[in-house]
Amino acid sequence: MKVLDIPEIDELLDAESTESFPYNKTFDEAIQDPFCLLHTSGSTGLPKPVSWSHGLIGTMDAVRLLPPTEGDDGLAPWTSLWKEGDRIYSSFPMSHGAGIIMNILLPSLFGLHCILGPAGVLPNMNLVESLADHGRIDIWSMVPSLVDELGETPDVLVKFKSSKFICASGGPVSPISAGKVNDVVRVLNLTGTTEGLFIGNLVVEREDWLWFAFHPFSGFEFKEVEPGIYEHWVHRNKHWPLFQGIFHTFPAEQAINFKDLYFKHPTKPNLWAFKGRSDDIVVLSNGYKISPLDTEAFVTTHPAIDGCLIIGTGKPQAGLLIELKDPSSRDNELFDSIWSTVEKANTLSLHKNQLQRDYITFAEPDKPFVRTDKGTVKRRATLALFADYIERFYSSRGEDSDAVTVDTSSVESIMGSIRHILGSLLPAIHEASPDTDLFSLGLDSLLVFRAVKTIRAAMGLQDQLAPRHLYANPTLAKFSAALARLAAEARKTNGTASDDLVNDDLAKMKRMIDKHKARLSFKLNPFDYVNPNHYMGLNFFFALRKGINFEQAFANLQEGLRRTMQLIPALDGKMMVCSEQEIGYKKGDLRLTIPLLPSSASSSSDGTDSSTRLRQLVYKDLSHVLPPFKELRDAGFVPSAFKDELVLGGDPFPPLPADILIAQANFVEGGCILATNFHHCCLDGIGVMVALKVWAESCRYVQGDMSATCSWLDPESFNHSLPEILYEQEGYARPAHEVDPGVWGFLPFLPPEEPLENHGNGTFKTEKSRLPKEKALPPAPVFPRKFAWPPPPAQDGLSTSMFLIPPENVQKLKQKVIADPEAKGAITSISDIVQAFFWRSAIKARYRVAKELRGEIFGPDEISVLELPVDGRPYFSSLLPSSYMGSMLILNRPNMPVETLCSPETSIGRIAYLLREAAARITPSLVHDAFTLLQSLPDYSRFTNACMGLAGMHAMISNLMLFQTSEISFGDEFFADGGSPEAMRPQVERVDNRFRFLVIYPMKNDGGVELVLGTLPEELEMLKTDEEFTKYAKLMDSC
Repeated sequence: MKVLDIPEIDELLDAESTESFPYNKTFDEAIQDPFCLLHTSGSTGLPKPVSWSHGLIGTMDAVRLLPPTEGDDGLAPWTSLWKEGDRIYSSFPMSHGAGIIMNILLPSLFGLHCILGPAGVLPNMNLVESLADHGRIDIWSMVPSLVDELGETPDVLVKFKSSKFICASGGPVSPISAGKVNDVVRVLNLTGTTEGLFIGNLVVEREDWLWFAFHPFSGFEFKEVEPGIYEHWVHRNKHWPLFQGIFHTFPAEQAINFKDLYFKHPTKPNLWAFKGRSDDIVVLSNGYKISPLDTEAFVTTHPAIDGCLIIGTGKPQAGLLIELKDPSSRDNELFDSIWSTVEKANTLSLHKNQLQRDYITFAEPDKPFVRTDKGTVKRRATLALFADYIERFYSSRGEDSDAVTVDTSSVESIMGSIRHILGSLLPAIHEASPDTDLFSLGLDSLLVFRAVKTIRAAMGLQDQLAPRHLYANPTLAKFSAALARLAAEARKTNGTASDDLVNDDLAKMKRMIDKHKARLSFKLNPFDYVNPNHYMGLNFFFALRKGINFEQAFANLQEGLRRTMQLIPALDGKMMVCSEQEIGYKKGDLRLTIPLLPSSASSSSDGTDSSTRLRQLVYKDLSHVLPPFKELRDAGFVPSAFKDELVLGGDPFPPLPADILIAQANFVEGGCILATNFHHCCLDGIGVMVALKVWAESCRYVQGDMSATCSWLDPESFNHSLPEILYEQEGYARPAHEVDPGVWGFLPFLPPEEPLENHGNGTFKTEKSRLPKEKALPPAPVFPRKFAWPPPPAQDGLSTSMFLIPPENVQKLKQKVIADPEAKGAITSISDIVQAFFWRSAIKARYRVAKELRGEIFGPDEISVLELPVDGRPYFSSLLPSSYMGSMLILNRPNMPVETLCSPETSIGRIAYLLREAAARITPSLVHDAFTLLQSLPDYSRFTNACMGLAGMHAMISNLMLFQTSEISFGDEFFADGGSPEAMRPQVERVDNRFRFLVIYPMKNDGGVELVLGTLPEELEMLKTDEEFTKYAKLMDSC
């Protein structure tokens, strides 16, 4: 190898005498001469030297010669924004192609004033802010990460208003973060290559900033490689010397595949958005293809992450390799925080749950990701560096655990077993003291997973033990003590594990104490009152296996429910009003009472009597009343098939005391309609699903599936004291007067300071927030207050109407919103889009009836409030069991003036963006502050929601779109399809004359979405004549 020792710049400039070297060649003579030599970035392989000829850099000068022509949509070349005298600053180094273009070529060719330096300082937000303050910069050229960071730094971004534009190049920017930048200063998104520079880029409309447009002379072709995805090619044409620089670098080529993937704008065919690279795609062993860039970009927004890569090519499951900014910061809390970000990224991807919690790993601390000079991760080089680590990672998730045992007779014996297991993986642990940090000895995430897998099998803990337990207890002493607690909890959960405790009598006594404790009466906690006294009704449609009679299926359901009530005794209880004599009584307090354990003299040995039918489950043969199951299925399980009261009678707003659970198994030819009522004070939607999963798994256990032990069910799942305990323990408790008054907007209670007679419809002006202005919540929306519970039924009730958005229309609606500049590039979630579409359509139908038929007038301040129940679990505490069943709901209340919401000038994208903005306000602090306010209420009598009553322009949406019925399996001995329901339908008739309630059913298998709402006849007619609504949705049923 020849090594050239090139003099440094100071030596060259300090030379006393140099030989003159005039360069007098014409352009034609110099066209093949090298101007400089660079190398490719290496993001798709080893860096390769690239010679920039004078002909190549001449194409930068020639851009201004691109003529208007057919196919350019009237858009000007990208250099049209550069004007002589403009001051430009580039964050790219001089060793980078973009740095040379922005600091040497363009200033020379276009007469720009180039701002350099300061020397030795890497571009950062502080430097950018200083330049914005003092540099009078007209044009900024920034690496993508700096643009994204600017979007999340509003106090610096505001200083860019006087600049002309920011040129973003070198890689993809975040649509959300860079979209915020474009709101303040135009973002000019450029794409190019080291070998060909910027070819044919045009200046798009500012609202289309994320999209690329190319002049026809560029010779570009986009070849569809899979539905909706196009690969970028360039073909040599007669204009190549001036406008196709890449053929100066590759003169022998006639066509070149850039291997970049794009998707087309849904309404502007000449606009293209970058999707990724064809060689970035992760192809799993099952043929499933994942384009990783969007997910990686989203996950990398987590403040603790420096970079991440989706891995798994050739493997059965995708994984995520994460590089932390501070590798020493790994702990359980950080992992939970990162997992929350990954979950959000999953929901934004086309295929949900493509990343699973157990397939996330951290990079080895001594192996940083390989990066280019612009900071981009070199995918191939990094994957090669971590190849062995990745293989070990997947091996740890595929191997069968060795047959080992753990002696659980004492904490000391557990420690001895654990030392042996961990020592077999990391020998240094054999000699470690009980208090040595195991991670300091070299324990890593791969070994943690293997150890946990082995210990699970040895101790029978299954899903009760997770890697987080070892991260949270990183010494032998702490981890052994944690395992002892988990083992004890497992024994008291099922009562079947053998007791290795020294004193067997004490163990038996403790189990009996736990059984009696599980049946103690308890008071509801403040979160529970977010749902007042009523039943949550659901109908599930099951196909029966051939040859199974109704009685056999019912017997299994009954025995499964009996076992469920052994595991969750509270489901056998009743809701009651608290006595006014109770200490700390508040008006509206409720208490759950549970039957005591029967004495052994009057019951079976396990405390149940299997000879009696459970009062909570009723058998009903409707085979001579309703059509066969196949006909119900073929019709789409539509609301008109039967009245809800036929399959489950009773008052949905029951007088107290009331059963926690009421169910009826209704049998038709070939199937069963299982109708359930769960008391909503005691269980929210997640809690109901947990109860149903336990019931389903218990049915499988009764059928003989000994693995269906519900080991995943935490023993404290029905402990309604947990939220208050964790609230105090984790330090969130504070006086109510310190809470931002805007938090009241997320609760269904009137603030104590708001007078009862306030019946306006606008925004309630609470006292001024004590929080900094940038952090303050918007004021709570105001709507006509109605305090009667249940709301009195309207004389003219609503009909239940069901609409379907077919899968192809779902995608059309999504593409329309993605292309909508008012969505600001931030909306990709089908859930947000459908909710926005449904809210606007339902309110517009009522609005048109009010204006066109009744002559009503709406002022600019009259608002429509949309109430969206939000699960607070992800925001509350990582210590709250995932199977916790009590209510953790708050209400998100986005709102918009009625006239604006219903205006044809307001796009679905704008409404979806409003919903996304509102969702972003929900944080752990807000959820804990909501608990503070609930605790501070003097009583629970001032309950009110906007959706109560039929008047007004408000609504509540129950969004079940992402729930999959396959998550529930009652077993395949009696039921078809593995015992999973074919459909789930909320019982909406009960609310159609009392509330304005909109329901989005679980997404159909084909990707279609069903919408259900109550309508007056004239409102239904308005929906049927609404061109925007009927463009996507079609009426399926009305009754």
